[in-house]
Amino acid sequence: LIAFNGAFAQDGFFIYVPKNMVLEKPIQIVNIMRSDVDFMANSHNLVILEEGAKASLLVCDHVMDDVNFIENRVTEVFVAENASYEHYKLENTHNRNTNLSTLLIEQQASSNVLANVITLHNGVTRNNIEIALEGEYCETLLCGMVVGDKNQQVDNFTSVLHNKPNCHSNELFKYILDDASLCGFTGKLVVAKDSQKTLAYQTNKNLLLSNDARIRTKPQLEIYADDVKCSHGAT
Repeated sequence: LIAFNGAFAQDGFFIYVPKNMVLEKPIQIVNIMRSDVDFMANSHNLVILEEGAKASLLVCDHVMDDVNFIENRVTEVFVAENASYEHYKLENTHNRNTNLSTLLIEQQASSNVLANVITLHNGVTRNNIEIALEGEYCETLLCGMVVGDKNQQVDNFTSVLHNKPNCHSNELFKYILDDASLCGFTGKLVVAKDSQKTLAYQTNKNLLLSNDARIRTKPQLEIYADDVKCSHGAT
């Protein structure tokens, strides 16, 4: 999906926050799919926060017309030392929309990241989220929520990579599913060699409201250090 996006992306947003700049209000990006015929959109987005900067971004996905849409969006975020970033993605479209979304975040030392991915209504959704902690004393909170019904399909694939010691991450995804919705959660926590004093927690909670609704969940831990506190679980 990333390679396809690189070949065919025609637009996207670029946000640059200079050193020690604090944005008091969040930035909102609204993607509106509009077409008289079946349509595909590829966008590549880039967000850069310099040292000590602070910013919040809300991305909203909507559609206007009753045709088949495919969205393939890639967003890269670079959070420098001591910077703070909040990323919110809200999807509320229709049953003929396919949303393929990739979010890649890289954190440097003592940075703070909150990512929250919410799917309220869509046809098919695939969210790929990868957060790499590349400096010590990073704080990461990754959250997600899905409200599914009809024949809706939503898959969230997440990777939190603890590549340096003394970092803390917490991940929580919740699903509420009705009718014949079919959803999945695949979450991976990776603690690299010598990434000691890591705290990493992952939880997936699901509520099925009908006998035909399905959730497939696969929480995973890969730990290559011996002085860590990690947990994962699903209900």
